[in-house]
Amino acid sequence: MITKRLLLVAGLVFLTGCGVDDDQLSVFKATVTDHTFVVEARGELLPSESINVLMPNTVNMPFNLVWLIPEYSEVTVGEVIARFDDTELRHMRGSSVVQIINQQRLFDNHARMSSAARNRIDHEQVRVGGEIDIAETYVEVDPRLFSRNEIIDAIGQLDYLGVQSDFYVWQEDTHEQRTTAESSKLVAQRGASESTLERTDKALSVMELTSPADGTFVYARTRWGEKLTRGHIIYPGGTVGLLPLKGKLKAKLFVPEVDAIGLAPDQVVKIRVDSAVEQEYDATVTNISSVASAPDKDDPRRYFTVEAKLTQVDESVMFVGSSVTARIVTGDLDSAILVPQQAVFFEEDRAFVYVVEGSKPVQRIVEVGRRSPTLVEITNGIQEGDSISLGDPLTADS
Repeated sequence: MITKRLLLVAGLVFLTGCGVDDDQLSVFKATVTDHTFVVEARGELLPSESINVLMPNTVNMPFNLVWLIPEYSEVTVGEVIARFDDTELRHMRGSSVVQIINQQRLFDNHARMSSAARNRIDHEQVRVGGEIDIAETYVEVDPRLFSRNEIIDAIGQLDYLGVQSDFYVWQEDTHEQRTTAESSKLVAQRGASESTLERTDKALSVMELTSPADGTFVYARTRWGEKLTRGHIIYPGGTVGLLPLKGKLKAKLFVPEVDAIGLAPDQVVKIRVDSAVEQEYDATVTNISSVASAPDKDDPRRYFTVEAKLTQVDESVMFVGSSVTARIVTGDLDSAILVPQQAVFFEEDRAFVYVVEGSKPVQRIVEVGRRSPTLVEITNGIQEGDSISLGDPLTADS
């Protein structure tokens, strides 16, 4: 941590007989000093403004990523930046083509059979019509020329032919209905297969994703913070990568959970890029994650994520993905009393220290201000020169 004037410590003083038999107690002499609270962090530079490279949402199916151009590659508009697995789609396309061919064959066979059946019905109707004409001729003859039985047979034959004629008229009507229904069924099946083929062809057309603009290609991240890699599933409309706008960068910093004390928006950040550690750049905290999380699923350490806006972008050393070291200034104190963190105790909503008066430690209620993992500012309750116990004298070992 940075100090404007080093914290003056009057050594570690050892007192005996401090109210606890044969105890040897470490104390700290309170001193007024200037001090700057700083939180150390590591991180990287990311685009603050960029063009999203998205999967087309014209096909409602997931895509399996099999190849990505190396991250931070300079790409040009129309250049292939990602490929997806098309094995299953090509199999689906082949199956759809075979189905369409078979369904067309069934439709053609049905049309030929329907045409033959209609010709047979028409032929039978013509035959029956001719026989009816002949039968009617015999029915109308002079009864003096034919016997009664011959006339009765002629009338019966005429009735039978009339029934046959009605039957073929019915067959003609039902044939049209059956033919139309079966044809519609076959057309619908073929239409479904053609729709599947169309969707498959549309999906195959996006198996290679191209860059929408010139720029530096940066991998997108999953909802768990991992960068996209081979094998990830991308859904329609999903982000595959980013094309940062030139000169638009921000710092993404990771602060260990145990050190994240006093972080707040608008705090000053001092940043050094690993590739140019001799130069320090200013930034300002813009956002702090609400909870700490583990960026790496194999690493149990938890970090708060802090985003910082750069005051200036030095394009000669600052690039997307550059690693950085940062110091976040969480407090700048003038003439403050600071004590080690282990000297301050908390009970419910009050804080207290043990002030050594003479040879006896006395509990004293204090008010605290800024804090760090190692130091606590005391704003009220003790004065410069007070001797503060560095431990709890009531639990000190004999």
